[in-house]
Order: sequence, then structure tokens, then C-alpha cells
Amino acid sequence: MALLGNNGSFGLKLLSGPADPARQRMNRDRRILSGIRALASGLAVALIVAMPVATPAFAFELFGIRLWGEKKQSEQTAEDVPDPIRYQVGLTVDDPELKEQLDNVSLLVTKKDTPPSGTIGLLTRAKNDKKRLVAALFSTAHYGGTVNILINGNPFEVVPIDAVLDRGEVTVAIHVLAGPTFTFANPDAATTNGQQIDLTEYGVVAGQPARSEVVVEAEKKLVAAWRDKGYAFAKIAGREMIADHNDRELEVDLRLDPGPLTVFGKVTVSGAEDVEPDFIIQQANIPEGTVFSPKRLTDAAKRLRGLGVFDSVVIIEAEEPGPGKSVAISIEVSERKPRTVGIGVTAATKDGLGAETFWVHRNLFGRAESIRVEGAVSGVGRSNFSTSLDYHVAATFTKPGVWGPTTSFQSRVEAQFQDTDAYKKQSVGGSVGLSREFSDQLTGDINLNVEYARYQDTTGPSTSLLISTPIQLIRDTRDNKLNPTSGYRALLSTEPTYDTHNGDGFLKSQVAFSTYRAVNDAGTFVLAGRVNVGTIVGTGLSQVPADRRFYAGGGGSIRGYGYQSASPRTAGQPSGGLSLVETSIEARFSLTETIGLAAFIDSGGAFTSSTPGQGGTWYTGVGAGVRYLTPVGPFRIDVGFPLNKISGDPDFGVYLGLGQAF
Repeated sequence: MALLGNNGSFGLKLLSGPADPARQRMNRDRRILSGIRALASGLAVALIVAMPVATPAFAFELFGIRLWGEKKQSEQTAEDVPDPIRYQVGLTVDDPELKEQLDNVSLLVTKKDTPPSGTIGLLTRAKNDKKRLVAALFSTAHYGGTVNILINGNPFEVVPIDAVLDRGEVTVAIHVLAGPTFTFANPDAATTNGQQIDLTEYGVVAGQPARSEVVVEAEKKLVAAWRDKGYAFAKIAGREMIADHNDRELEVDLRLDPGPLTVFGKVTVSGAEDVEPDFIIQQANIPEGTVFSPKRLTDAAKRLRGLGVFDSVVIIEAEEPGPGKSVAISIEVSERKPRTVGIGVTAATKDGLGAETFWVHRNLFGRAESIRVEGAVSGVGRSNFSTSLDYHVAATFTKPGVWGPTTSFQSRVEAQFQDTDAYKKQSVGGSVGLSREFSDQLTGDINLNVEYARYQDTTGPSTSLLISTPIQLIRDTRDNKLNPTSGYRALLSTEPTYDTHNGDGFLKSQVAFSTYRAVNDAGTFVLAGRVNVGTIVGTGLSQVPADRRFYAGGGGSIRGYGYQSASPRTAGQPSGGLSLVETSIEARFSLTETIGLAAFIDSGGAFTSSTPGQGGTWYTGVGAGVRYLTPVGPFRIDVGFPLNKISGDPDFGVYLGLGQAF
């Protein structure tokens, strides 16, 4: 049998072994007439079955009164349905491996506790069920199967719609014969102008199981590939799928209509209120007259959402070519409230309690300029309340699109008091800089920083007035920033610094690389690795301000050790170093969709020499952790144990965070 398609319609062709030609034609015609409906609707249902199911909205009910939300389907009772037909149902299939899948697809099974309305309701459910079950067989490469649904022992097709069913003793039996598994024959595909297409590049490979969704996905990929070339109106013009029962093969024949090579046309904006439309067009960066590119549209939507001023951004393409084979683009936006106030509380066994608050305005002058004012205090509950609290206040101004849509300007003023095991610091400073997105995966920034600070550390009190120009490049190919399973992140940074108060200059540089690889196809077992190396050259350790030195230890460094504790020490306190090495390897296991485990080894340290690894101690920590997946990334709890314990430090460390450790 075969599926024939043209412009979305399907037909059927049946192939069998040698027989009388006249009888074969007669039997074939009968099977075509009966098969067209089953298979055509079956493939349509296959698309529906393959689609993800949206999570239902929640409702709230108090004392039997629904205050908001809609009643979920599972909450409906027989009292909600007129003339309910309650029934018992059983599904059998000759292939036990298909039983669970067919049970999940069957409406008669999954909606058993939600009775249909009257005989016609039960018959309608049975009719739809047959289509869905046939589609499910197609999705598992079974094209010779049968589905029979009996109501009180009779095929549902012969039960009259006005039949009076015994409301207490209706039985429904579903019998499925899956039949043999089909494989793909050599596929055939071409454009409407005769250009051949290799469908193996799109997943349709001769000899592989002929699952229907493979063909559906191949069509999507084929159309997407031609759209990527600039053919905005590419579409499948025809399809023919022939199931050969003798060879148990499915022949696939596709025809693609690429349409004209197109360019971007006029870009318009709707929905903007306080954000200027010409700024939206500038940031979208869809130049009129350039070759059509779906990626440019995706990048435009991502860039506009990244401004932080919109609740939603939708980019719509014209349905027909315009003048000069152009594609008009409409950008529909919905603005969010420009002002936000937030407050948060932190807690740590060593650092005590803390609180932070912020106020942000996202659209000061109509072009997404933002200002953020923040303040924080921490260390409540540490040894000396009057001197051990950490304070921090800052204000940051950001203006996107200063030189093209991918460059932003940022300025910041900040004052803080820090009290760590290594030093105490009081400072005030400011910075101005530029950030640029060179591509989806490559970003960079350069800043000019000025900071006045007073320190108290193991060498005594000191003062500095620092001028520095930090420069940073990041290449990030990770598939997910908070919970990656593939890709890598590479960072290269350098910061020339001059202390105008003491006349000392130095160069601080750092290289970091992390990589991620899923071991299995499901992506539930991931190996992750990290290396971080840094060095300071140009002056001695005592001339580098305490907070600019390198330190190791803590949840984002070497677990099993306290914050900064895996570092060179003076008088028993961390004093920092001129170089740094950190290495980590971590195995991550997903037990369920929300729960995961991790095991890790961290190793490295900070060193007094500018040569990484010299002039200090190498520390190693091992441990394990639990991950709980949230909508904003995994919530992480790690427990680390030091292999070479530092005298006076705890026997283990507990670390909490949002997102993976690296």
C-alpha cells in the first residue's frame, strides 16, 4: 500500500504479489477506497501524536467554588457530561513492546474515566481512536497492521448512532495486529525543476526502519535547508509513499518547490508604545535588499528580547513575494513594565545572613537605556557585628546599540566594604566600557576602571589608586548556559593595571576552558571538564593589592575547601598568589526529568610564583552532589571532601548554587 500526497492531500497505492490482473485491479480499488481514509487521516494524526502536549493551566477552587482558571479534563465527572456512557476497555497487541505506547495514544484508554456523551460520543471516540492507533503504527514503521475496535462484541463501524447501549455493561475491546516492520527503500527526491536531492542527508536512509516521523522531519529539514539558501517560500509540492508488502519496504518520493530566490523587504513595527520603532528596526538589523535568511530573523528576535524591555517579540514573514521578489517583515512587540524593585535574602553557614535589594528602569529615554541601583549587606551573625559586615552599593547605566545593534555602552559607580579571611577592603570606584557581540558564539568587552581602595591584610594596611583596562573575549558554544550537555566555553582575559598611588604596574591574565559531552544519546549522562590558568607579571606579590591576587578554594573553584583557603598563607591566613591553576572533572547523571546526581574531582591552587604550579601547595577535593532542575536552571547542592586537609578547616564543605558548578 502507498501514501500519495500533493499539496497536503494523501492517497493510497497497494502493491501485492502476482495475481489475476482483473481481480487484482478490483481488489486494489476496494482497498484504495477503504485505505485512503485510514492512511490519509492516519498521517495527519501522526503529526498530532508527535506534537508535544502543552502543560495545562492551573485552576483554583475554594469550597467547591472555582475562583479562576479552567477545569482540567481529568477533573471532569460524569455529572458534567449529558447522557454519559461508562464503559470498560481493554487493548491487546501482538507486539508487547508497543503496548505502552498504544495505551498512551488511545483516547478510549486514556479518557476511560471521562465518559463520552451518548452512543454517538462513544462512536466518535472510537473513530478517532482508530486513526490515532494507525498513526502510531506508522510511527513505529508498521504499515501492514490492522486495528479493530469492538463495542459489545460488534465492530464500531456497524453500530448505529442511535443504538441504545446498556449504560452499565458497555465493553470496548481494541485488537491491534502490528504486522512486520518496514524499512526504507532507496528514496527519491528532487526539486520541481529537476534538481536531484539526496534524502539520506535528511535522515531517510535505505535499510533503516521506515518510521513516519522520519519522513515528516525530513520534509521539515529539506524546506529549512532551502530557506537557509534564501528561498523563503520553499515548500513540499508533492509526496508519494509506497509500502511494498512483498519486500517490506517503504518507497519515499518527494518533490520540493523552492520558489524564487528572495531578499528582505520593508520592515515594520507594531505594538511599540514607549520604545521608539526606529530603534527596534535598528536593533533587529534586517537590511532591506539583502538575501533572505531565517537565521537573521532568529538573531533579530533574540537581540530584541535581550534588551529586556519586551514581554514578547514575534517576527512575521509575508505570505507572498513582494516587489523584486522581496519578503516584507513585520515585528510585533509587547512591552513590559519599565520599572522593577526586588529584594532577596542569602544564608551561609560560614558567612551568615545577607540581604540585597535593587531598583531598575529599563527604558529611560525610549531606546532601552537602563539604570540599575543595587545595595547589599552580608555577614550578619559573623564574629563581630560592627566590623565584619560586608556592604555594597552600586549604580549601573547601560545603553545598547551605540555603534550598531551589537555594541553596548556601560558605566558603573560602586562603593563597598569587604571582610574576607584574606583581607579587609574599603573602596570606591567607577568604570566605563563597551561590549560587543561579534557572533552568536563570540563576545568581547573592554573597560576603563578607576578604583581607590584601602586594605588590611597579612602585610598590614595599604592604600592604592588603580587604573586598569580589562579586556575579555569569550567563545561559547554550549547548548545550555546553566545546564550544558554539549559544546565548550573558552575565555581569554588580560588586565593591564597601574597603581598611581604607589607607582607599581602589573599585568593580570587568565585563560579558562570548559567542555561538555553527553555519553549517551539521551543526554542523561554528561562528562564535564574545566581548566583555569592565570598569572600576574610585572611586580612582586606584596605590590599587588590583596583583592587583585589569585585565590583558590570554594564552590566555584576547588570544592572541599573554604573560600580562598586553597591559597598561599601568611600567619595562618590566605594571602593570595601571583598565579592560579584550577582543574575539574565532573560526571552528571539525570535520574528523572527533575532530579540528577553528580560526582566530581577538583584540583589545583594559587601559587606565589608567576609561573603556575610553582611556589605553593596543590590541593585536591572530591565529592558528590544533587541537582534539582528548575525553569531557570538546576539548583545545586554539593558536598566536597579535602584530600589534603588544611589544619583548622572543616572536614568537608557544603556548597549551594543555581546552575552547574561550571
